[in-house]
Amino acid sequence: MFVPGARTDSGARPYRAPHVNIRKTLASTLALGASFAALAHVDDPKARDLRPPVHAPVWRAADGEGGVAGTFPAQGVALKSWFPLNSFAGSPSSGNDCWGYVSPSGREYALMGLSNGTGVVEVTDPANAQIVGHIAGPNSLWRDIKVFGAYAYTVSEGGSGIQVISLANVDGQNPGVPRISLVNTVTTGGGAATHNVAIDEASGYLYRCGGGSNGLRIYDLNANPAAPAFVGQWSNVYVHDAQIVTYTSGPFAGKQIAFCCGGANGGNLNTGIYVVDVTNKAAPTQLAFVSYPGAKYCHQGWLTPDRTRFIVNDELDEGATVSATVTYVINVANPQSPFLEAIFDNGNPAIGHNLYTLGNLVFEANYRSGMRVFDISNGVSAATEVAYFDTFPQDDGTQFNGLWSVYPYLPSGTVLASDLERGLFVLQLNGPAAAFSFPNGRPESVAPVGGTVEVKATPFAGGRIPGTVAMSLVRASGTEQVLPAQPVGDDMFRVSLPNLDCAETVQYRFLVQTPDGPFLDPAGAQSVLVGDSIQVLIDDPCEVAGAWTMGIPADTAVTGKWINADPVGTAAQPEDDRTADGTRCFVTGNGAVGGAIGSADVDDGVTTLLSPMFDASSGDPVVSYWRWYSNNLGNNGNEDSMPISISNDGGATWTLLEDVTENAGRWVQRSFRVRDVLTPSATMMLRFEARDLGAGSIVEAAIDDVKVTLCQCGPSRPADFNGDGVVDGIDLGTLLGQWGASGGPADLNGDGTVDGADLGVLLSAWGS
Repeated sequence: MFVPGARTDSGARPYRAPHVNIRKTLASTLALGASFAALAHVDDPKARDLRPPVHAPVWRAADGEGGVAGTFPAQGVALKSWFPLNSFAGSPSSGNDCWGYVSPSGREYALMGLSNGTGVVEVTDPANAQIVGHIAGPNSLWRDIKVFGAYAYTVSEGGSGIQVISLANVDGQNPGVPRISLVNTVTTGGGAATHNVAIDEASGYLYRCGGGSNGLRIYDLNANPAAPAFVGQWSNVYVHDAQIVTYTSGPFAGKQIAFCCGGANGGNLNTGIYVVDVTNKAAPTQLAFVSYPGAKYCHQGWLTPDRTRFIVNDELDEGATVSATVTYVINVANPQSPFLEAIFDNGNPAIGHNLYTLGNLVFEANYRSGMRVFDISNGVSAATEVAYFDTFPQDDGTQFNGLWSVYPYLPSGTVLASDLERGLFVLQLNGPAAAFSFPNGRPESVAPVGGTVEVKATPFAGGRIPGTVAMSLVRASGTEQVLPAQPVGDDMFRVSLPNLDCAETVQYRFLVQTPDGPFLDPAGAQSVLVGDSIQVLIDDPCEVAGAWTMGIPADTAVTGKWINADPVGTAAQPEDDRTADGTRCFVTGNGAVGGAIGSADVDDGVTTLLSPMFDASSGDPVVSYWRWYSNNLGNNGNEDSMPISISNDGGATWTLLEDVTENAGRWVQRSFRVRDVLTPSATMMLRFEARDLGAGSIVEAAIDDVKVTLCQCGPSRPADFNGDGVVDGIDLGTLLGQWGASGGPADLNGDGTVDGADLGVLLSAWGS
């Protein structure tokens, strides 16, 4: 059994495996029906991207495994039941939010938001789930549901205020008596439209979020939960979604605090997290506001169980300010002083939507990539993806289709997932296939010829590994090989690597190939250099300027010149350096804390950063660095770039490594084998140019953790071509046989040609 909160991984950035042997998705058979209400916020693209609903029979695992279950890519998650939209009353044209309910008898239910109302499904036996009933509501693309006691409260952008649904008879078996019923519709509080609803169960208050330009509208459920009384509001900004909790200990004991995702102009301006004290319903008070780099539309978030972090997604940053599904972690240990603590992603381009936390797990509904489950037991800065279930098999594109929300709080461990086009999924997390560990340590390098990597794959609970162990190897070219692992005893497995290029950077990840698909090492893909020996020549955390040069006479930039400093975070500039235990980096200027985004960015020209000169003439050098670049915010975005170059003649001439245009909104590491671009020398330098050319735009850049590594490859005696331990006539014959060749093992001095210079090297080693 997969135990929420159990530690299942170590290390690194999340990684998403490619889908394997996935059948095409089911065809949709019905065109869109009714029109939808006004957009939930300005230019909401869900209505633009919405596709016709997928119609199919209800599928239950109790009817036999297989069938449509295999059409959905998954790892560590099993499909137990699936209710397509056409299985609900009135054949709704779209799905939206979901929530869960446990009756006093312990039976479990899913509450499914639909375009035409709210559906209720019993999931006590998740493999044999059954629809209980349906409550009609105003037609809308947006609906949200929460529960208090024996009542469900649903709201909609289509109006009707708050629909109060009784669940008191949801366990009933009398065919003549409805198991659910609409008992009230509450329209007090101004405006019938609502975007989301939140309930603080500890205090017994309900909060309508959004709807028009509204913030929070507050209702008392304590006196009569069937008829909530309007008692106050907070309207400083539009609130898109919120979580409200009552503190029972610490400095805020007795306080009711709302963590609100929103902003001005429907949430599009000054977007971020607003922390509000709502203890006094007649006069709520804003305690703090915090945002994050690249913020576009702060959408929804949820507290960790210890209430020290508020984990947030942004619905409009993917494809705009970031290139992958980014999740933001806000430290709220002191609700009056929140700050951005960490950012993590899984390298997937899909858009993040709703997320919830349970123990050490974060469950995310990320539209076209479906449900992604992250483990934060190693800390929020080392979150790793441990499971997924993809409800949109076609692709993981940056569009607004697929999974809307998840609900992971049913006591049985059943997870509910609601999809825009495909309805309700009833899921169950599976246990991991094996625990991966490295008793001999992870390799720091692998040999170019005859290299091996070992891993310990331990089955869980005294069982056996349900498949074969293998390793995914990704070459520097991007090509992938899956290599078999051979058992060598005591749960240890060894993989023999193919021949690799010296100084190549490769990525590897272990997996178990199970009947349900590959189970991947949750630690993610690991990078390793190829070489018989590795020497770190430079490992600069950029905490001090040292011998770096910030600015040259030819520079023309007026502001945003390179400095060495603790960066001041803006929507375009990082808040923190990249070094785990550091604070400073090279960054293009600092403005005042809380200042305008363009107050200190690069303007009207070029600013240059030069590394100290370094000697990489021996071995096969690799240079790597972490970079930050932003040029897609404000006016005239994406018109500039950041050229990064290398020189082997002390800066007289330069060769381009990359011309950065990627607006990742995060730190990105890049590595280059020097010999692939020019001949290494004793007078090498790196150059980083941030520039604002032509029409003015927002340009910010940063550089941190620069490293130069020398990879040594080949025999200990380079001229001992046959490896017999002595340089003699046999080796001379090999060299003469390659005379005039371009490179190759006989090119002993690495100048690109086998000639007299190489003969001299061989003769100097004769007899050794």
